[in-house]
Amino acid sequence: MSQRKILILFDIDGTLIKFKSGTAGKIFSDIMEEIFNVRIDKNNLPDFAGQTDLKILREICEINNIPFSSVQSHIELIWEKMLHLFGKYCTPEYILLLDGVPELLKYLSKKEYITLGLLTGNFRENAYQKLKTYNLHSFFRFGAFGSDEEDRNKLPPLAIKRANTLFKVEQFSNENTIIVGDAPRDITCARANNIKVASVTTGAYNISQLETYSPDLIFENFSDYRSVGLSLCNLIN
Repeated sequence: MSQRKILILFDIDGTLIKFKSGTAGKIFSDIMEEIFNVRIDKNNLPDFAGQTDLKILREICEINNIPFSSVQSHIELIWEKMLHLFGKYCTPEYILLLDGVPELLKYLSKKEYITLGLLTGNFRENAYQKLKTYNLHSFFRFGAFGSDEEDRNKLPPLAIKRANTLFKVEQFSNENTIIVGDAPRDITCARANNIKVASVTTGAYNISQLETYSPDLIFENFSDYRSVGLSLCNLIN
């Protein structure tokens, strides 16, 4: 019997790699100061975990009384400057490659019935820039990103649509898609779209915190990549 096609959408930060603490907040603060001449105190930054970059920018504006329309009118400039600033930190000194990640991605990508994509709060160019630090970008030909939609819950249908467009056939839906992430927002995003979800505790949340949201699977990390891969496949097949 042939295996059912599976689309697995991976989050990036806290799931595949991990940025040195405080780096992203500093970059967002520097961007706001450079473009809007407003210095953002680190205590006036929102929680970044599971957020889209557009949502982070909106919440920074709300906390610091900056019109979000100003961000919207400068958004291409913001992405350009942010890509440059993040690029300075896209080195092994600032980015940790999480256990078992290259092995898991290689293991899954060799299975002809599995397609890998991204579902991340990062804007598109920065998502791939971060992944290039450890040559992970080539595993992902498409995705849905934090520059596409402010609301993370709107990203899965977009990623599924792009997967189907890539293969020129409607072979993926919420029924054969899995989201993999490290934060509660990954779980609530999957649930909002009736999609299976696997959580990993390599981000900012521990097992008990993630279990509260009832993911379909939960892993401590991906070091036992074969077991993780098999568990993901068994969620659909």
